[in-house]
Parts: sequence; structure tokens; C-alpha cells
Amino acid sequence: MKKKYLFCTKIWFYLTEIPLIFFLFVACQYNFASDKPWQFLPLIIILGCVIVFIGIYFFRMISVSYEQIRYHGLFSSRDSAIINKDKTLIITMKRSSYIGIALWGNDGKPPMFDGLRDEGAIDIYLFRGRAVGGRRTVKSLLRYFGISESDIEASFANESYTADTSDVTLAVTHTEDVREFRIKFNRTV
Repeated sequence: MKKKYLFCTKIWFYLTEIPLIFFLFVACQYNFASDKPWQFLPLIIILGCVIVFIGIYFFRMISVSYEQIRYHGLFSSRDSAIINKDKTLIITMKRSSYIGIALWGNDGKPPMFDGLRDEGAIDIYLFRGRAVGGRRTVKSLLRYFGISESDIEASFANESYTADTSDVTLAVTHTEDVREFRIKFNRTV
């Protein structure tokens, strides 16, 4: 099944590589003009490694599907959680250009703390993340989970809104600067 990918790093973070690329270009241009035996090769190798490292370090992505939600990236937390019946995907949209994504529910395991073991499995945050995006990103996520276009537009127009489909239930609340979309899964897909 297809997945929805959300980028977690703003593009302007990669602008830090422009000066390094410029110095790498200059070092390559004047490499053969040097009379040293190594020329500028150590500088070229170090600049190339730093450029690659910055690209890999800042790369973080969240994939969302009907089966699971997961962080991707070598330097990310690599968290993941299984999405199934009675879990809730919470998408929080603020005025900034970030959206919060969380999965709320229980995985059937007893709690780790002794005081909570008598209660059985309790609902907790199984996954938390933050992705770059706004209205378009939230709309594409809602479309992915089968919410109709009229329900999506109504959820952005009203203070609170609820919509049901065969697979999910959408509940939207809007308080001050925060709009929260709760997608509760009615069945495991």
C-alpha cells in the first residue's frame, strides 16, 4: 500500500552547504596550479565529506501509511508505531510552518510502572513527531485516509467538526492558534 511521506527539515537548512560547495569548486579549479605534491586534495576530500555529512545529518522524514507511522533518517530517532483499530492519529496544525503528528492508543502491553499494572493496558502516545507543512500537507493526509473533499473543506471552515467513513472517524477542534485533527481508526486495514 502507498505511503505518505512528510519532510521534517526545512529546505533552508541545506543553504549552509552553498559556501562549502563554492570552496570545493574553487579548490578543484586551482588544484593543478599548486606545486605541492598533494596539491589541494586533502581540502577537496574534507570539503566533500562535510557536504555529504551535512546532507545526511539534516535528512529526516516521516512515513505514514495504514499499517504504521515511522521516522526515517540516519540521525533521526527511528521511532515507529503500528496503526490499527482503536488508535488515533493526531495532527496538530499551528501558525508556524510545522505540524505535529502523534499516534495515541495502547499496544496491548502492560504498563512499565508498578502503580499502573493493575489497570491493564492504558492509552499513551506511541509516536510523536514534527514535520514541515501547513494546510496542503494536512489536506493531503486527510485525503490519504479517505476523508471526502467536502469534509476536508468543512473541517477547515468550522470551529469543530466530525466526519465518519467506513475506516476512520475525523474529529476536528480549533482553539486560538491551534487546529487539531484526530483520525480514529475504526478497523485495522
